[in-house]
Amino acid sequence: MTTIDQAVEFFLDNRDIIPVYITPKGDYAVPVEQKKHLYLVIERQQQGIFLARLAPDLMRLELLAEEPAEDARAFIYRQLKQAGLAHF
Repeated sequence: MTTIDQAVEFFLDNRDIIPVYITPKGDYAVPVEQKKHLYLVIERQQQGIFLARLAPDLMRLELLAEEPAEDARAFIYRQLKQAGLAHF
């Protein structure tokens, strides 16, 4: 079972290349375990950071193009730092 710390570490290790999706609600989601549809979700309007299973048939995730994805990665990193989850 993947923990939030492991998911954050995976994001940090792959920060420059990890794909970023946007949920129908407008939050960011980055894949942590593709086969299990597990994503690290960062709320844009709130301060929530959580793990969620977002199966493609239930959740319509939209892949961000590279430039918006870069901005999203920076936002995600700031949120993780602010929450005390980004240790480097």
